[in-house]
Amino acid sequence: MHQANPSETPGFARSFDHSQELFEAALAEFTDKGYEQASINVILNAASMSKGQFYYHFTNKEGLYLALIGVLIEQKKAFLTSVMQPEDFQQDIFGIFKTQMRYGLAFARQYPAINRFSESFLREKGNAIYKKALAAYNFEDNTVIDQLIERGYQNGDFRDDLPLPFIKKVIGYLFTHAADITDLNAADAFEEELNYLIDFIKSGLANGK
Repeated sequence: MHQANPSETPGFARSFDHSQELFEAALAEFTDKGYEQASINVILNAASMSKGQFYYHFTNKEGLYLALIGVLIEQKKAFLTSVMQPEDFQQDIFGIFKTQMRYGLAFARQYPAINRFSESFLREKGNAIYKKALAAYNFEDNTVIDQLIERGYQNGDFRDDLPLPFIKKVIGYLFTHAADITDLNAADAFEEELNYLIDFIKSGLANGK
């Protein structure tokens, strides 16, 4: 079984003994076997953690899985914050979206263990745990996207015959339902496919200036 490389998974919380080892072992086990087949016993053995210590911090396997997703989300956010440059935001809104996708692919290359987990998570689509993860982390919260859209609207990036609320709804819906539109299983291919989606959005919403 592939074991997660600690250098590929920085930023894990160290709030209790063996927490880093636990999350790295969980990353490997959930990636290799998927949520349903993953074994807490295997994870605990790899992390040198007792069941008593585990259940003191987590209710069950589901709790660990959702916590792991939360850690990885924060890891990607931190990466994007560190690599985005001021000049990246001088582009029009569609260029900014594409730049973010490009950095997303860079993240996948730099942290292949995390990328493999992302691919395994996409394969959970249709399962109860996938729905619980979406609900837990409110993936439909479009606050950041809305802020970018508002800036782009003020800069004249969008057609002036379309109201801002409509543009927000269209882009927000397409981005948050991109997995349904593309139906891809590979995380890197999924992000590449988003570039086509951005081109599609641009063709319909962009100012023709």
